Amino acid sequence: MRLAGLAGWVVGCALLAAPARAQLASIRVYSELQRIDPFGQVISADRPQDPAVRPREILSPAAPRNAHSTFRAAITLPAGSDYTLYVAQNPDDVFQVTLYREIFVRQGGEWIPDAVEPVAQPARGVLPGPSAPVPGQTTITFLVDLWTAASRPVSRARVELQLYTGGDWIIYPMEVRISPATVPASPPVAGKLPPPSEPADAAAREALRIYLCGLPSEEKPDMTSGRGLLLRNVWQDLALARTREAKPGEKLLPEILRLAGAKATGDWCAAPVFPVRLGPEWYLRLRDMLYRTSE
Repeated sequence: MRLAGLAGWVVGCALLAAPARAQLASIRVYSELQRIDPFGQVISADRPQDPAVRPREILSPAAPRNAHSTFRAAITLPAGSDYTLYVAQNPDDVFQVTLYREIFVRQGGEWIPDAVEPVAQPARGVLPGPSAPVPGQTTITFLVDLWTAASRPVSRARVELQLYTGGDWIIYPMEVRISPATVPASPPVAGKLPPPSEPADAAAREALRIYLCGLPSEEKPDMTSGRGLLLRNVWQDLALARTREAKPGEKLLPEILRLAGAKATGDWCAAPVFPVRLGPEWYLRLRDMLYRTSE
């Protein structure tokens, strides 16, 4: 959907939205490492041990070229509300956008978003929805997957999540920074997917162990879940890392140890150390470092 010609009207509608409706309906955007339950809360497995650590604000994310960048959108609505969701961009052809609706599964006394189904834009529905409703559900979640072509020049582009519900528009704007980092073609994806109840970074830790320790893996993960898409994105990062490191781990391992507050003692592969205190989003700091090496 185009932003040009629409933006002024959309913003005007958003500003005129009734205060009561604004308190009841919202759209929030998180990283792919924060899973949101059907009541609008980060699931317990994805919360950091350190209470001072807060979820990353997704306002100006970096997007590597020849690669996917994935974000989670959580829409909270009054029961029985219908909604329409658009992902708009300006310029209107920067990214190839795929939108996935997440399906909740019950594990360990908690509802976790896991399986995904692609939906055409605009995405329309009603809370809680006709399929597999969750009792008392207030929130629907989507994965927004942006593909950036290798030929795209380094630049910035505006991406807006535009939610229409109850006669009001609610807008979540992002300024996406297209990074100089370019992922090599067709990076391999391997590793066993962790159970949904594990922290979101468990897939990243599995891929890092395979890459850093030279472990064989014949596993071909299923791409029909958020865990599978996350693992795909991690292998993109590792393919990029391989172009920056003379040997696997030369740059990544010191950064992992620094984030974990650990020293390089003994064989890391025999006893891997990760910054679990920071929660699953510690991995975003490792990704940030990797992108900076490409600037």
